[in-house]
Amino acid sequence: MVGAVIERYTNERFDQHIKKNILDPLGLYGGYWVDQLDSARFATLYDYDSATCNFLASPQAYAPRREEIGNYKMGYTTPIFSPTGGMKISAQDLAKYMIMHMYDGSYKDVTIMSKKGAKRLRKKISEEEGYGMAIRTATDLIPGKTLKGHTGSAYGLYSVMFFDPKEKFGFVVITNGCLPDKNHEIRDVLSRSIEILYNNFIKKG
Repeated sequence: MVGAVIERYTNERFDQHIKKNILDPLGLYGGYWVDQLDSARFATLYDYDSATCNFLASPQAYAPRREEIGNYKMGYTTPIFSPTGGMKISAQDLAKYMIMHMYDGSYKDVTIMSKKGAKRLRKKISEEEGYGMAIRTATDLIPGKTLKGHTGSAYGLYSVMFFDPKEKFGFVVITNGCLPDKNHEIRDVLSRSIEILYNNFIKKG
């Protein structure tokens, strides 16, 4: 819905607006439009086939959807790009995007949003609701630390991006295949990965 609102407000196609206003200024390689990206840089994502009990390359992960995009209608067919989870980006570039959030909207000499706006994104809606405006508050990843970030899952991929806006450290972890009925286990792996990274690279100094 927010992707469609962006199109109606800016009169720009969602993927192009994000590229022009976020990815390009930050120097990030990625995007929502598959045909605009180098397929040689794609990591294979695996879906679990319960019929054969095998992991198979996901046919939908990088589907170009050329016919749908060819008939695109601004403000209505935005879900083609899956604004909530369709971004194709590397862990390294996702980490740069995370740093922008960690430093209140700025990365190096580029400002994407105001400090006030960045802090508003991280603010919880209520004590009962962990998510604010797509940024989650997590107190269960590292004992005694309150982290801000987001999780992702699509086509077999699972990811986490969490950072400490006060102490200025953060983590990005991405996997590319898991059993669909073992979500709790892959979440444990991702959480444990953050704990290990913290203990060995941040806590030890």
